[in-house]
Amino acid sequence: MTENINPQDILSTLNIKGNSENDLKFGTILVIDDELGPRESLRILFKDDYNVITAESGNKGIAELKKHNPDIIILDLKMPEKSGIETLEEIRDIDEKVPVIILTGYGDMESAKKAIHLGAVEFISKPFDVKEMRNIVKKVCEKRFIAKRSERLIADLNILNKKLTTRMTQLENMATIGQLSTEIIHDINNLLSIIYGYTQILVKELDMQNLPDRNKKYIEIIEQEIGRCRHLTSSILELAKAKENIVDTDINIIVKKIVELFENSTLGKNTKFKSHLDKIPLIKADTYQLHQAIVNVILNSIQSMDNPGSITITTGLSKNNIILSIKDTGKGIQEEIIQKITDPFFTSKESGTGLGLAIANRVIRNHNGKLEIKSKPGNGTEVVISLPVK
Repeated sequence: MTENINPQDILSTLNIKGNSENDLKFGTILVIDDELGPRESLRILFKDDYNVITAESGNKGIAELKKHNPDIIILDLKMPEKSGIETLEEIRDIDEKVPVIILTGYGDMESAKKAIHLGAVEFISKPFDVKEMRNIVKKVCEKRFIAKRSERLIADLNILNKKLTTRMTQLENMATIGQLSTEIIHDINNLLSIIYGYTQILVKELDMQNLPDRNKKYIEIIEQEIGRCRHLTSSILELAKAKENIVDTDINIIVKKIVELFENSTLGKNTKFKSHLDKIPLIKADTYQLHQAIVNVILNSIQSMDNPGSITITTGLSKNNIILSIKDTGKGIQEEIIQKITDPFFTSKESGTGLGLAIANRVIRNHNGKLEIKSKPGNGTEVVISLPVK
């Protein structure tokens, strides 16, 4: 197997730098043996293919392990002061994975069992056979190389995964900011349209030199809508904070204000509004967001009616959910379009942005609610909003 592996790849995997062909080694071997003969024999045997480090005791072997981080350890089992088993136990405390080949001149089966229990990969008796030793070290080195390469690949994949996750989060944040910025612009356009309608009414009244009290009401509404525009633009600056203003909210009050707003606007001049509002409990919600969502739904209904039509708004309570129904007498929607109509930027209108219902749907979902569209071509459209009381 070694013949198919580039030594430079092994160097890279085992973190060994090679400056020339003579420096290309297949890893680092640490030989721990109290006898000079076996130590030198192993050093001479492997010095051409491996970086060989020797130590004459268990303590010195541990020091070399900490210093050089070897890829293979050849450990004598019988040594004075600190035995091979004691040394192996300490090795495992430092490095659980480094391969250890046990070398001994004694047939101690009990020690052999302990060594195997501590993760020794091979058990060779002295005097060792050169060919056997070469084959064993070669095999162990190949396994070590594959294991280290796998560990490095896993580590690299984990790093890439973290980078990808971070990047995806950044992209999601950027997409959210971009989407919300577009939504804000869309809402501003709606509000400006309403303001424009009131302005036209006010201009007509002024041209007639007739200034009844209701002019003051128009001006008040204009001021309210201008304030809402300022709120929207300031929300761009607060976008990163993404703070919601959750308060006790009465859906009926929101509906009444919106109906009054459209009834006094040129946008609703050809639309008859009918309201059937049952007594319903307050819910915890962002009143401003729900106001915008309902405005978007009603605007969509108005725009669906070419001729003068009507919109019926109903509220009620069903199974701890507030049900808000907005039903128009418009052209209706084909079934295949209903599946896409709440998707951002999808529109069947030439001048539409495809954001009104998408924004409304997102707001309702953010309040743990549900927005459902029921429609058939020629029979109008009903938008049913369900919001949990709790």
